[in-house]
Amino acid sequence: MFCPRCGKGDQETDSYCRHCGEFLVDASSRSSLVIRVLGINNPEKQINLTLAIDLATAVISGFLLFSLMGYFNATEKISGIPTSRLVYVLYAFLGLVCVWQLFSFTVGTTYKRKLRTRRQAHMKSTSQVVESLPAANSSDATPITITEETTRNLERVGRRE
Repeated sequence: MFCPRCGKGDQETDSYCRHCGEFLVDASSRSSLVIRVLGINNPEKQINLTLAIDLATAVISGFLLFSLMGYFNATEKISGIPTSRLVYVLYAFLGLVCVWQLFSFTVGTTYKRKLRTRRQAHMKSTSQVVESLPAANSSDATPITITEETTRNLERVGRRE
């Protein structure tokens, strides 16, 4: 596989490019909804999108919870009519959504940190492998074809006229 960013070949899919660090995805197996709808194929970008959605949902649900509590409590004090039990179910639901999204945000940030560490370790290990290879020694190379070997033998003998 070739890297879409830098063009280097001989890469593994669902891994990071050994040259530039871009995440490589097999385009023929686009199964993720995020990849199909938004075109985001990098796990770090997917995590950032998920974290933004988690945080926005937690903030909105918390805001709605406290706004509704204030509204219904004020209405009960002004009118004297008790608040419906369904409203308390709504409070519980919004509270659970807020807590769940904050928990998901916390887990996502931990996952993002681990993914970043894994990427750095992958880049470090591949760079060490490339750097540790010895330089090529062409004197020990064997001829590639029979034609080359024949040509070398004929050059040694020389042409007879």
